[in-house]
Amino acid sequence: MKEAAVGRVAALGYVPQRELAPSIGVATDRYLLATLGRRARPGVLRVYTFPGEVLAAGRWHLAPASAVELGETFVRRLTGGRALALGEGYLGMSLLLPHRSALVADDPFALAAFQVPNRYVRGLMRALKQLGLPAFYPGRDLVTVDRRPIAAVSFETDDEGRLLFEAILAVDRPLGAVAQLLDRWDAAGVIKADLLALEGGTCLREEIGETPSMEALGELLRESFAEQFGVVVVPEPLSALETQAVAALAAREGHVWTTERQLRPELPLVGTSGIQTGIFEVHFALEQGRFLKEVCLAGDFIADSPAIAALEYRLRLCPAERGAIARVVDAVFGDPAHYMLGTGPLRVVADTIVRGLPA
Repeated sequence: MKEAAVGRVAALGYVPQRELAPSIGVATDRYLLATLGRRARPGVLRVYTFPGEVLAAGRWHLAPASAVELGETFVRRLTGGRALALGEGYLGMSLLLPHRSALVADDPFALAAFQVPNRYVRGLMRALKQLGLPAFYPGRDLVTVDRRPIAAVSFETDDEGRLLFEAILAVDRPLGAVAQLLDRWDAAGVIKADLLALEGGTCLREEIGETPSMEALGELLRESFAEQFGVVVVPEPLSALETQAVAALAAREGHVWTTERQLRPELPLVGTSGIQTGIFEVHFALEQGRFLKEVCLAGDFIADSPAIAALEYRLRLCPAERGAIARVVDAVFGDPAHYMLGTGPLRVVADTIVRGLPA
């Protein structure tokens, strides 16, 4: 992994985008992450909406076989975590920074990974409190009002340590509406989901009696992040050339990204565990009945993509034994840049694989 850019960010570019095609939305985050620091954007606060009904899978979910046919009604986020609804009735927010501590310190590792959501959710919390809501972040991945989920958060850091912190806010519909989308578009249950935590959720319309516009919520978030972190947040929409670059990226790589992780017949063994944020799965095959031939991690966990790539690679030909697997896991996550959250103790990886071994 390359060393993350060092330095504290004092200014963010504000990018509002209304009624955006989901494929363009994901490509926008990918483009902005790759270009952080160019022009006048050391960091970005992006607020957006998608039209229609959209099932937004987490980065580590397996895609349904019909994912391509679903078109813009199915999108794979860059961050891990739960599958969520992200279309009409919801507001998406992306905070993009050159490293995970960039709004609070020069040192990229000043914030431990588990502190990242706790710190950056405060901008969203400040905005909700400005609306008169007793918002609370109990940890993990949900923001609540009177113990009812109203927003979900997650994050990703890439191979250069750049951060994408993401929030999905229930504006006109509760987060639990994702259950209907899963029933409709993933009848085979490829995306495993524990929806209990989202039941009884709420939304802004229910709490304040009206539906704020994207523009009003965006301005509120812009002011709240500026005040919370002592930064300047300046409107800086994408230029015409940038818009073209994003569209080209979506057209060139969108299909591959959507179908990147799917059920694979060559990985016939599956171990499953319940975790703090939902479900964790490992799909794998054995070599000579004693070694892991190949593995694919899936589910509702939150992890940096370089760590998962490294872990899946280093588990190849590892003895299919709890101790050996645990040593590989510990070696990968011994690097402070890497993290896996929402799972509880990391021994869940070895336990889940062992659970999937033939009797």
